[in-house]
Amino acid sequence: MRSASRHFAAALALCGAWFMPAGAETMLGPVTATVTFNTHSADLGVGYTWGRGVLTYGDRQYPFEIKGASAIAVGYSSGHSVGKVYNLQRIEDFEGTFWALSGEATVGRGIGGLLMENNDGVRIRLDQSRAGGRFAASPSRLTIHLLDKTGTPVPTASAASNTTH
Repeated sequence: MRSASRHFAAALALCGAWFMPAGAETMLGPVTATVTFNTHSADLGVGYTWGRGVLTYGDRQYPFEIKGASAIAVGYSSGHSVGKVYNLQRIEDFEGTFWALSGEATVGRGIGGLLMENNDGVRIRLDQSRAGGRFAASPSRLTIHLLDKTGTPVPTASAASNTTH
């Protein structure tokens, strides 16, 4: 429980950084990559978000899937997100669980932003356009998995070591 409260506090502190002027983004670290993705969210108290996107890191593009949960939300929406990735040093650090505080009030069409961070210090600042009918104000836990060219999740190092025993 202590770990979850630390993640929540960190997400709350980072949430304010989304509203920073462009010149003040340096507190998030260096911009090292960009992302674009499409997601869907369906909620009735507790919610579920899923989607796919592309990370552009260096001269390469890496497809990924995103899945996660949130609390205190009602409705359905879908949308497109574009963002900057900060502090990504190795492609392996992009995968994993990201924590965020999210808020949404979409009726028809809406816009928003989100700041997420994972345990490796990778941060993603997103600008979103949403459509549907959804109200949410909650901590979110989103998991990102890299995909191969066929759309299959790429085995992680820990999963590979478990299959060799």
